Amino acid sequence: MKPTGNVTFLFTDIEGSTRLSQEFPDSYPDELKRHNALLQKAVETNNGFVFKTVGDAFCCAFGDPVDAVKASAEAQIKLNSEDNGVFKLKIRMGIHTGNAEWSGTDYMGYITLARTQRVMSAAYGGQIIISNDTYEIVKHSFLQGENMSISFRDFGERRLKDLIEPLRLFQLNAPNLQTEFPPLKTLDARPNNIPIQLTSFIGRENEIREIKSILKTSKLLTLAGAGGTGKTRLSLQVGADMIDDFENGVFITELANVTDPFLIAEAVLDSLKVKADPGNYPDENLISYLEKKEMLLILDNCEHLISKCSELADKLLKNCSRLKIIATSREALKCPGEQVYRVPSLSSPDPSLSESPEKLTRYASVRLFIERALSVNQNFRVNNDNLPALSEICFRLDGIPLAIELAAARTKTMSVEKIHERLDNCFNLLVGGNRTSLPRQQTLKALIGWSYDLISEKEKLLWSRLSVYKGGWTLESAEEICSDELLLKEEVIFVLSQLVEKSIIVYDHTSERYSILETIKHFGEGKLKEAGETEKLFSRHLDYFILLAKDHSNKFSGKEAPDWLKMADAEHSNFISAIEWSAKNGMTEKAAILSDEINMFWEIRGNYLEGIRITESLLEDTSGINPETLSNLYLNTGHLYRAQGNYENAMKYFDKCIAIKRELKNDRGIILVLQSLANVEAGYGNFTRAQKLFEESLEISRRIDFESGIAFALNNLGNIALIRGNFQKAEILIAESLAINRSSGNKHRIAFSLDSMGNVMTEKGNLEEAQKYLEESLELTREVGDKSGITYALTNLSAIAFRRGNIEQAQNYSEESLKMRIELGDKNGIAYSLFNLGEIFFSRKKYDKAREYYCESLSLRLEIGDKHGIAVSMLSFSEILSKDKEFTASAKILGAAETILKSLGMDEVTTEFIKLKRLISELTVKISPEDFEEYFEEGKKLTLEEAEFLITNYKLQITNYK
Repeated sequence: MKPTGNVTFLFTDIEGSTRLSQEFPDSYPDELKRHNALLQKAVETNNGFVFKTVGDAFCCAFGDPVDAVKASAEAQIKLNSEDNGVFKLKIRMGIHTGNAEWSGTDYMGYITLARTQRVMSAAYGGQIIISNDTYEIVKHSFLQGENMSISFRDFGERRLKDLIEPLRLFQLNAPNLQTEFPPLKTLDARPNNIPIQLTSFIGRENEIREIKSILKTSKLLTLAGAGGTGKTRLSLQVGADMIDDFENGVFITELANVTDPFLIAEAVLDSLKVKADPGNYPDENLISYLEKKEMLLILDNCEHLISKCSELADKLLKNCSRLKIIATSREALKCPGEQVYRVPSLSSPDPSLSESPEKLTRYASVRLFIERALSVNQNFRVNNDNLPALSEICFRLDGIPLAIELAAARTKTMSVEKIHERLDNCFNLLVGGNRTSLPRQQTLKALIGWSYDLISEKEKLLWSRLSVYKGGWTLESAEEICSDELLLKEEVIFVLSQLVEKSIIVYDHTSERYSILETIKHFGEGKLKEAGETEKLFSRHLDYFILLAKDHSNKFSGKEAPDWLKMADAEHSNFISAIEWSAKNGMTEKAAILSDEINMFWEIRGNYLEGIRITESLLEDTSGINPETLSNLYLNTGHLYRAQGNYENAMKYFDKCIAIKRELKNDRGIILVLQSLANVEAGYGNFTRAQKLFEESLEISRRIDFESGIAFALNNLGNIALIRGNFQKAEILIAESLAINRSSGNKHRIAFSLDSMGNVMTEKGNLEEAQKYLEESLELTREVGDKSGITYALTNLSAIAFRRGNIEQAQNYSEESLKMRIELGDKNGIAYSLFNLGEIFFSRKKYDKAREYYCESLSLRLEIGDKHGIAVSMLSFSEILSKDKEFTASAKILGAAETILKSLGMDEVTTEFIKLKRLISELTVKISPEDFEEYFEEGKKLTLEEAEFLITNYKLQITNYK
């Protein structure tokens, strides 16, 4: 059992390990192995366990603190006795006791674990330090004895570098252990005015590492970021961590309450507790005091005094050679030699991902919420019920520490779910911060308002107007949407740059896009409403994105497809926002038009659920939509349902669409719907009906010279011929389609025909040629980002690999396609991938596994009503039944499968009929011809429902057996 609840932790680390590994590359690895083995043994023999190692550092847990003390002493004594004659490993150790819970993979208890790390960090190599929490439990357990004599040296209360309340520390002493060391590596060792913090510091490990690295080579570093991102706390933590690098210590000057720029130097002198010479200017006194001192000076909250702070920092650094400065500000000081570090928000979870409580604590924003919630409500717990709400809170608050702390404080009187429900009114919800904080840090609105009050009128105007965006924007769109007589188009780039510099707007150099934190956007929306500009800006936003979609919609599958998809990916949130706003505000026609323009994006990217949600919401009230637009809305909704494998709903919408198209005498529209209806009939296995519909669409397409309609109809008529076993006809039709598509340069259509031609070659047995066609198809679908097309190419490549005997490759292809199809929600595709995996496991004689895949596949095919798929599944089930010696059921299902195959008009040269004949031949050897004929004929007379019952009954038997 892993200890949980009140746990004692022992953390260890090798002093100077990086230097040793570089100086002794040959012998260090062997010494490290001995160190690891020795520590592991000492821990395990004293009832502890090593739950994590990070490099050469060990993290160990004990249920009894006495065992932890014994293990540390034994290990340290043994390590001290080790001497290879070249160098000696020196291990620092820290022991602390506190609350922690074992999650199954790691410990949850950030405060306890972090404090143990700090206790260990205060030690030197060869030294063991224990906290008062551990000492109070073990102090009476160690008396003079024969085997080991352990005592403790009291160092008194010391300030650890975690900045929270001081902790009494003790050194563990024992025979054969070094007892004299330099002063502990705590804050007390150097001068400082770093204030005690009431709460522990969460996360920011990477940021601290990067900032410390920058300060090694730079004398001035500005931590820039929006209000509430934790710049001050981060600067304090960096200062605490680096205090040993500065002989004269670390000092912070808080400038938020300084309103006169000429009082900055005096504020710094006050923080240093320096008595100024009244005969000199304050900055001269400051230089005189600092010019020979090795010190880190933190200038906190410089934004409202930016120019004077810049002047003072420049003057100090030019005259004080050993001084370094960290400034915190919303914008850079713009001093010579300044390095700027943009402080990011805390890592936050993606609410769309379902993660366990243990995994959720990997995110710093979640850990911060939990710790602050526990500080006001000791009964607070994360569970599966409140997990989604907690994830959404951290995400929507942008991982901003202040916002999360204010939200967590609400757990004293509200559930996490209630807090989540009220986030839309976050500025009213997130109030009531710590009374000792600055007024602007006691509410989120006041904090953001502080930044708003410091900027120019044009910056305020643009900030409010940029709140119409969702998911970011480009410079070009901001120039079009946000400019008018008050803010000229040519001014937008300058004002936008100013907002970026002041950390209100974020610019991504990689994507060349701008974005705004949700909380800052929410503040801007309020200001937009106050100015009476909400309708004006949202209308402009809508019109801009309709034009953008129209300009790109004809490029979705041509040579420019990658650029179009990249644009649509980036602007998807803006498209959705524009549709929803226009529908809500009586502009349903415009909403439907924009929906129509981006529907192909939903199909290609597999955003079926999102597309259906949008289109069906628009269809709730069609009074404001003209007939042509309405018919397209029906068509698009049907396409999305068909892609999901929901043929019933697809057919319903296609029927509504074609009625309007015929009334409007829209030939191209009629062609598209005929082809869509044909695809649904083919999905049901009604190939005769499908063929007639495709032939009608081909006839109209040729009459009006509609090239893409001709190519699509030819391709699908070829696919029907292929299924029915007429390979020669299939090849002719698909070859003609491929030629038309190649001449168009439309990659999406080319890939479609290549995939079909690959299937023809596979059925003809020309696997090498099939491979070429399918690999080209896969390359094109990947290039244009057509997820559905990718899955079909992968499925067909799997079939080729299977036929060639490369079972492992076939399985890899099928598993990749299955994963993508599950993401897409493509039931028909999922059924095919599952079936293929069943075939693969059957070939490996793993019949139980094959049966599982066959069952899942058949369930989906029965749900969809895919007759061809059902017949194919029946053949495989019959084979499984035969292996299980269920010969009667096997023969009946073969009879039912033959009836379905013949009803589909399939030729006896097809793969399905060849397999049917083989299974009949094998079964007649196992039972008498008379018995087989009786059961087979009985199966042929079964209705689809009766055959389904027979299979379902067998599936139930499997479930009971399992």
